[in-house]
Amino acid sequence: MDDSSLYAGIAGASLEVEKADLGSGITVSKTYAHLMAPFMMAFTPAPPGKPHPAPWRAAKGGFGFDISVQIEAPPHLHASLDQRDILWLLAALLRLRIGPRLIIPVLANAPFAQALASEDITFWPLEVEPRFLDLSPESRASINALDLAWIKKHWVSTARLLEKNSEFSLALEAADQSMFARHAPLALVWMWTALETMFSTGRDELRYRVSTALASYLEPAGLGRLSLQKHIGKLYDARSAAAHGRNEKATDALHRTYEVLRRTILKMIEDDHVPTKTELEAKVFGADQE
Repeated sequence: MDDSSLYAGIAGASLEVEKADLGSGITVSKTYAHLMAPFMMAFTPAPPGKPHPAPWRAAKGGFGFDISVQIEAPPHLHASLDQRDILWLLAALLRLRIGPRLIIPVLANAPFAQALASEDITFWPLEVEPRFLDLSPESRASINALDLAWIKKHWVSTARLLEKNSEFSLALEAADQSMFARHAPLALVWMWTALETMFSTGRDELRYRVSTALASYLEPAGLGRLSLQKHIGKLYDARSAAAHGRNEKATDALHRTYEVLRRTILKMIEDDHVPTKTELEAKVFGADQE
């Protein structure tokens, strides 16, 4: 796959423009394909290395995805990230921008439209597991020109942040993949693990330290920062309850925690900087103003 372009099929969101350039040969365009996986049953053991012999019977169920957008990633884009990594990153940024609604059910080694005329195209199923959780009910279902301009501006610098900062990498993965968790408490603990890793400035009074550092990072000094610190402290209580098997109000806490994590990652991306523990402590105590 490294010697030709790789195409990601996007389901769950439409594109408001026909085609857009994201730089370095990456393009986003409209398309159509339908990935389907009906469940089938066979009733005779398969010989070694061969399929099960007929007759086959269809079972109820299965799944399918309408693909309406494709992203093309040409070869040799990045020294340390391969095409799959780049396509995941672009999808992750789109999910941060419009909400965690879209998925990549399938990859292809040619544009999806060419499959009508060629049988030489290979398809690789990717994000086909069920999406159990709705992390953000306010998600949009369309990608507009401003969204694409934002992706174009920030994807290269975000790739650099992923390379050099493991805490940022964990946070982006937690925000992006928590929608595939089977239960809200699991996603809640995952997202808080990422936030604790970035914003814990010590082992004592973890709830206070994390909520204060986060609020200081996201809000300037004043009543807004104080209000956010109290809000984050309550979300941390929900995380602790989930970690100990108490699931009350987990769904509401999930939505609010996702929004805090999303806001944090977006700020880091737009600042092109992940704050150090020293910088966070300085901000908490106002020393960053000197």
